[in-house]
Amino acid sequence: MIKNIKAFQTTLNQSAVWINELMDSYAFRDENEAFVLLRATLKSLRDRIGAGEAYHLATQLPALLRGYYFEGWNPHKNPSTDRTPYDFLTSVRAHLGTHHDNIDLELAVPEALRITFEKIDQGEAEDVRQNLPREIQELCP
Repeated sequence: MIKNIKAFQTTLNQSAVWINELMDSYAFRDENEAFVLLRATLKSLRDRIGAGEAYHLATQLPALLRGYYFEGWNPHKNPSTDRTPYDFLTSVRAHLGTHHDNIDLELAVPEALRITFEKIDQGEAEDVRQNLPREIQELCP
């Protein structure tokens, strides 16, 4: 039975810690809403830091989140040239699809970034921050 595969359970538990912390920091309706916001934020982050740094960040994510992080990504595409926090939030909204109706992105996205930056190695967090356009760095903790 799949629930007895330790690696699956480990990544599920690790991912749940990130999602539960996000749930505690913002009034999401349920875990799915927190998850889709985290996924959309990670994808928007990935699209702005270049392929090399995106790979480095991926190594810091629980395997389950890493899979969603890479979903639909083209590493040969240049990083987004969007420079403003508004552009970043617009990107998150696009990755959310129809799941954003009740989420205040100006409050929730910085929380998702804060949790991400707290959970990864602090040297890597600084590298990611430095690879973002200066204006978008304002959203980061």
